[in-house]
Amino acid sequence: MSDTVGGDEPLLNRAQIAQIFNVSENTIDKWRGKGMPVEVEGGNGVAYGFLFSACKEWFDESQARAAAEKRAADDFVAQQRMAFLGIDKKDQKAGLSPVQMRELAQAELVWMQAAERRRSLVQVDEMVELLDLVFGEIRAGLDGLPDWLEREFSLSGEDVERVVAYNDGILRAIKIAIEAAALGERPEVVDPLDRGLI
Repeated sequence: MSDTVGGDEPLLNRAQIAQIFNVSENTIDKWRGKGMPVEVEGGNGVAYGFLFSACKEWFDESQARAAAEKRAADDFVAQQRMAFLGIDKKDQKAGLSPVQMRELAQAELVWMQAAERRRSLVQVDEMVELLDLVFGEIRAGLDGLPDWLEREFSLSGEDVERVVAYNDGILRAIKIAIEAAALGERPEVVDPLDRGLI
């Protein structure tokens, strides 16, 4: 086809425009169906006519639109994955792909197993058992302290009551700290002598 339209740019047929874009003529037909501009409608012995500049502009816009749609879909997938995994957007893991997340999880598992063997990582149930034992000893010691102080230092009944109140404050502060740790909150530390915040 040797016709020109709008200056020196030649009008191209399907085979020529397909050759420029390095695709088949069937792909050109599909692109026409998606809106690629045609200067001369073909059919019944008439060849289709395309201007490369118009086709290139349409192609670039289509590629940009497809890339934007892919980015939007990828962002949506990433947000849903973060929500599903409970990851904050500021978390370093937020931008990782599923393969990277799996590799990170495997590395963390190996690290935890090594730390456990070094005894620098303790199982939760072992720690709970240890804390139960420690706090049981603390409670027993604090419960017996007023009687021991009364015998050793001949404390008055009023002094013994003050020691009991002080010990109760210590136990309450420990309980508050444990509950706050379990709920992820910072405990208010109370001075058992004057009940004020420390």
